[in-house]
Amino acid sequence: MVIGVRGTNEAAGTGGNTYQYASGGFGGRLNLTSSAVIETSYTARRVGLKYPATAIAPIYPISQGTGTDNLKSLVTSLGSTCSSATRFVLVGYSQGAHVIGDALASDSSKRIAAAYRSRIAAVVFFGDPTYRKGEPFNVGGATGTGTWPRAAGVLSEFNSRLRSYCYANDKWCQNASDPADVHGTKYQTSTVQTAAKNFILSKL
Repeated sequence: MVIGVRGTNEAAGTGGNTYQYASGGFGGRLNLTSSAVIETSYTARRVGLKYPATAIAPIYPISQGTGTDNLKSLVTSLGSTCSSATRFVLVGYSQGAHVIGDALASDSSKRIAAAYRSRIAAVVFFGDPTYRKGEPFNVGGATGTGTWPRAAGVLSEFNSRLRSYCYANDKWCQNASDPADVHGTKYQTSTVQTAAKNFILSKL
C-alpha cells in the first residue's frame, strides 16, 4: 500500500473516504515515485492522503497537523483491516514530508502505533522542511537545516527504511532563498525519481 502525501498547494484528489482520495492527490513528484512501485510485479495499490495541503485557509500548522492526524488514522485503519502481510510505503513532498515525519517521530504525540510502524517498509521524503543535517538517511549533500528542523535522532527507528532527499539552496529543506526554484524542480528529475524508486524496491 503506497500512501502519498502531497505538498503545499498541489492539486487534491477526488472521492474517497474521510482520510484518503480514491483518485489523484499525489502531485508530480509523488505520482512518478508511486507509479513506479505500482507498475512492478508487486501486488500493490496506492492512495493519496486527504488533507488540506495549504499554507493559508487553513494556515500551514493547522493543515499539517490535520494531515498527520489523518495519516495516523489511515494507517491504523488499513493496518487493522488489511492482511497482516500488508506493508506500507510512505512518500511525501514538502509539507507532505513534514506530515509523515510527525507521524513517525519519537517526540510526536501524533505518532503511529508501534504495531503499524513495524509494517512500514520504506519512507521517502522530498524537500522536507523539518530536515536536519547529519542524519544517516539524508541524501543530496545538503549542508544546512530546514525551516523547522527536527531534533536529532527522533526518526532513528527508520534509519534504514528512510531516505530524505534535500539539495543545496532548497527554499524549505535548507531555509534558503532558492532563486533557481530547487524546491519546485529538483525532485521530479529522472535522477532523483529513479533513485527513490530503487530504494523503495530494495526494501520490498
